[in-house]
Amino acid sequence: MDTFFYNIYQYISTRKIWFLGILTTFVMGLVWVVSLLNFEEDISKLIPASEDSEELQKVLKSANFSDKLIVNIQLQSQGNFEDLSEYATVIIDSITATSGEYISHIQGRVSDEDVLETIDFVYDNLPLFLEEKDYLKIKNKLSKDSIKAITHANYRSILSPSGMITKNMILKDPLGISFIALKKLQALNIGDDFILENGFVTTKNKKNILLFISPKLNSSETSNNSEFVDDLYRVQNQLNEVFKDKVQSDYFGGVIIAVANARQIKNDIQTTVSISLTVLMLILIVFYKKLTIPIVLFVPTIIGGLLAGFFLFLVRDKISAISLGLGSVLLGITIDYSLHILTHLRNNNQVKNLYKDVAQPILMSSLTTALAFLCLLFINSQALQDLGIFAAVSVLGASVFALLFIPQVYKTSSKKVKQSTVLDKVASYNFHKSKWSLGFLFIVLMVSFFTYNKVIFNKDLTQLNFMPSEMVTSEAKLDELINFSSKSLYVSAFSDNKEKNSGVLQT
Repeated sequence: MDTFFYNIYQYISTRKIWFLGILTTFVMGLVWVVSLLNFEEDISKLIPASEDSEELQKVLKSANFSDKLIVNIQLQSQGNFEDLSEYATVIIDSITATSGEYISHIQGRVSDEDVLETIDFVYDNLPLFLEEKDYLKIKNKLSKDSIKAITHANYRSILSPSGMITKNMILKDPLGISFIALKKLQALNIGDDFILENGFVTTKNKKNILLFISPKLNSSETSNNSEFVDDLYRVQNQLNEVFKDKVQSDYFGGVIIAVANARQIKNDIQTTVSISLTVLMLILIVFYKKLTIPIVLFVPTIIGGLLAGFFLFLVRDKISAISLGLGSVLLGITIDYSLHILTHLRNNNQVKNLYKDVAQPILMSSLTTALAFLCLLFINSQALQDLGIFAAVSVLGASVFALLFIPQVYKTSSKKVKQSTVLDKVASYNFHKSKWSLGFLFIVLMVSFFTYNKVIFNKDLTQLNFMPSEMVTSEAKLDELINFSSKSLYVSAFSDNKEKNSGVLQT
């Protein structure tokens, strides 16, 4: 193996210009391919999937009951119900205008057309709503005195300002039989704590109006929903400023939480990778006392990451963005190979001896590490599978490229480097021969025997979600109104044949 790499080294060393040109083209090609990757930011991809869970996800996505957005419009100290109604009207019109392409419909406002359609529906299906005692009421309406009183009332109603609306209703149902049936619908009321006031779903104290937004897209499609969420908050901030101290509003829903999770994942990846890069750069600069050497050390790591992205592009339509969160860990693993080679060259400038000493250990180390990561392929979780592939290819690619690249660009010196840095002194210390070190490790081991079983794993899958502070506040406010945090059990029947779903559920 060492002879193979040494022959490649000699071949490249006489054609360095060609090597750098081919390398640059190769890297640019990898960057272009990686830029075509489609990232999936669904936190649920971390959960192991089975046939049953996949069917459940299909049902949930088709039902869409969990994706509704709730708009909680709240009256403030200086406002009144007219301000509350005006705010609700304006926010519906604004959201429809700015985000109509993302919304199926908005519930919570009952228009005059809805009322008329409901009355027509009840009238067309009167026998289904009426009971035996209702026919006695109808019989009483047929007396002369009752008909005369009803006719006078209808006449006054037609002459009133609302006559334009009630005219058609009176002509169709002069005795008002439909209103007897309409009372039956009160059994399906939205709740004892809510009423319909001025066409809106309102709390009895008239301090809150609830609206329900049904998005067109599933909450897992965070890349498309991101602009929708931004538009919602833009409208909310503008209206909260206009109705300051009168009316304010809050949002709550799976779409907003999913987008917040996706953004948090991106931010965490950027933060962890940035911190890792900064700390490693500082350590390497202090150790080697040169700025160029740390850059050289990171090149194999970057190439390994690009190769992993290229491989994922070939085998996946979409990859989980969460899998890239391991980048900060891979930096520490893959840079070790470059660091090991460079340190060997620093102390022994013979390239042939380098390959003889480190080629096989580095390749075996990267291979065993890659195989360990590939074990994640046996887990039925797309995010963890993507993570395993990304890590395995990154480690193997970085180790091989480090063996080819580092000896070509690092200028060796005939003089033996004097080990004078702090890291050199720490590395030269024989910890395995120190009684204090061995004693300390023994104490830690003994303590671990009595404390390892105190580790408790979090079994709550809801903790996977990142909940923004404003969502926590919104959920608490909704809980006060409708006991939102209470757990509900939903039963959903699904089948390829529609007739199979027509059973009766008994509890």
